[in-house]
Formats: sequence, structure tokens, C-alpha cells
Amino acid sequence: MKRFRHFIEKCIVWPVEFGKRVTGLDTYVFEMGFVFVVLAIVALISHKGYVEWIGVFAVFFTFGHMSVAETLREQEEARAHKGDPVTVECYGKLETYYFLKEGCWFVYFLLLGAWSALAGCVLFLFYGPWRKLWRKYHPLP
Repeated sequence: MKRFRHFIEKCIVWPVEFGKRVTGLDTYVFEMGFVFVVLAIVALISHKGYVEWIGVFAVFFTFGHMSVAETLREQEEARAHKGDPVTVECYGKLETYYFLKEGCWFVYFLLLGAWSALAGCVLFLFYGPWRKLWRKYHPLP
């Protein structure tokens, strides 16, 4: 069972590893590209026009902000594990607030029928576990 789980994890991580090797681009570029493609598909399917596309870009830029915040949190966590002084004491609260806000936004957007924003919530909820999986195979130095 452990080998099967490892196989599934590597299947999830491998496309980004391959893309990075071939293109030399950073991980966040692949994350941002994936998010934009998913949001664009949702916007096209919804047929809500320009309002939905405003939502697409709002969610896309919010994802970019969150990506930077998560990278900073990872750096602080690595510092703490090495015994180096932590410069942002509240870094550990990021994940708690992250899931609380995404849960609230999910319910709110569901009730509104804001489909791109709702897709963004789903993507954001999977981003934390994705980063943990990525760091499992690509730890910080």
C-alpha cells in the first residue's frame, strides 16, 4: 500500500518536474498556468460573459498572492527547523486562516452561483496539500 501511495504521489508531482526540467521555469509558473486553464474552462462553460472573466482574473491574482505567501511560510518553517531565528512569528497561523477563509468563501460563492470564484476555492483548498506533497519530494535546502 505504501508503494502504491508513493507511485500516486510521484504521478502527481512528475508533470511539474518534467516541465521544469524541459523549460527551466519555476514551479509557480506551472501552478499559475494550471490555475488559469481551470478557471478559463469554468468561465467558458458558465457563459456568464465579462463578469465571469473579471472573477477569473480576481481569483488568478489572488492565487498568485497566496502562492507567494505560502513560499514565505515555507521559508520561515525551514528556518525554524534549522534553529535559525524566525523573522515572522505568526507564520504558523497562515494555514489555519487559509482554510477558514476558503471554507467561508466556498459557501458564499456557492450561494451566489459565482462559478469561477467557486472553482478558485476548490483549487485553493488543494493548493496546501499540493505544496506539502511537492516539498516532500523537493525539500528546501
